[in-house]
Amino acid sequence: MANQAAPVSAPPVNTFRTPGDFIDGFKRGSKYSRRDVFRILRWPQNPNAQNVGGYIVSQDKKQCPIFVNYHKDKSIADTTKYEDYFETTSTLIYMSKNRRTLVSPDVEAIANQCANQMRVPIFVKKSNDEGLSFYYLGDGTAEADRFKETTMATESSSVVSVVQMALKLDKPIAIALFKYITDPPL
Repeated sequence: MANQAAPVSAPPVNTFRTPGDFIDGFKRGSKYSRRDVFRILRWPQNPNAQNVGGYIVSQDKKQCPIFVNYHKDKSIADTTKYEDYFETTSTLIYMSKNRRTLVSPDVEAIANQCANQMRVPIFVKKSNDEGLSFYYLGDGTAEADRFKETTMATESSSVVSVVQMALKLDKPIAIALFKYITDPPL
């Protein structure tokens, strides 16, 4: 009988996660499409991606998944070039949809997250070159005292209002994933 080589084991599926990072249907560091997210969160219907944009508050104000495309393509409309960034490995500075103020219903719902007992799962992808899926980073907590109104430019040289929001992750992002997302694309 000929000697057979030992089978080669496959590399880990995702090197960005650690044991114990499964949170209410999501595995920290794993990738999910918007469709997957809404199915796992048990939404009765999958919202239209255009209506979701970067986030959507559920009708009962109990969930608000956030989707961040970290490195925006230069060719997108100015009103969607949100200046989202990580302040630290555990704090995301995130921009509301345009034409929002501190008293807009969606912004108020996120700011009052604790009172609403709202879950805010955060999903990020490096850029649109990665396709339709986002890394689940964990659940966020709104730091409402750090929310502030600001503006962003439009193509017509006018400005629109937005709200800059600070969201604290329940656990810092793994350093390898943090570097991967924040390093500029090649």
